[in-house]
Amino acid sequence: PLPGVRITLITRDVHTPYSGMLPGYIAGHYDFDETHIDLRPLAMFAGARIYHDEAISIDHASNKVICLNRPPVAFDILSVNVGSTPSMTTPGADAFVTPVKPINNFLDRWEALSARAMSQEGPMRIAVVGAGAGGVEILLAIQHRLGRLRAAAGKPPDNIEFHLFSNTEHILPTHNTKVRAAFLKTLQHRNVVLHLGEPVTQVEPGILRTDAGDAIAAQEILWVTAAGAPDWPAKAGIDTDAGGFIKVTDTL
Repeated sequence: PLPGVRITLITRDVHTPYSGMLPGYIAGHYDFDETHIDLRPLAMFAGARIYHDEAISIDHASNKVICLNRPPVAFDILSVNVGSTPSMTTPGADAFVTPVKPINNFLDRWEALSARAMSQEGPMRIAVVGAGAGGVEILLAIQHRLGRLRAAAGKPPDNIEFHLFSNTEHILPTHNTKVRAAFLKTLQHRNVVLHLGEPVTQVEPGILRTDAGDAIAAQEILWVTAAGAPDWPAKAGIDTDAGGFIKVTDTL
């Protein structure tokens, strides 16, 4: 601690998950404690105050963070690290899909999804919308974990069909051709049904409708499309870009 300096951490999640380890947690490679940071002992170690709350705005006139459930928190220097939100602009997506972000909410939904998959007696179809790194990793992790769980329970491990939807002609569009080819081979080997260049234009209960006019049924729909920005920074008067993300320099 520096003399005369007081650090305050405002956090929505006291046990915050590390996003890079999320697929490994879903796959069963890590347990809860290995993938989460307990912020209370961390704050104590750093000599910082911790407020379990959520920032919803900033009062620039008095230099205060406005919180959802507690009085405003004064600051001289402010660091904003609130992460992203799911982009749910597709009609029906906000009502009928399971978004992967925010991550902490998805972990609860994953436990419920896993329970439904384990109780499923007949064939089941799981759809993942978004073929970037997040979507591909999550699909493969879920397939691996559910296959293991169902086999251990004496249920057919291959009774679940996986579909991957992409609005681009390639999976992993921001990665190089060697990486794309390696993962494409893995997806094909695991019998994942690919819908490349087929943007999902509407979601209905248990139904995905694509730009080509196809309707694909799925018991579970996971949404792993490009991240969106929370709306409060722009409303709070912070400079944001066209996507609503806070403007930063190349050094953040």
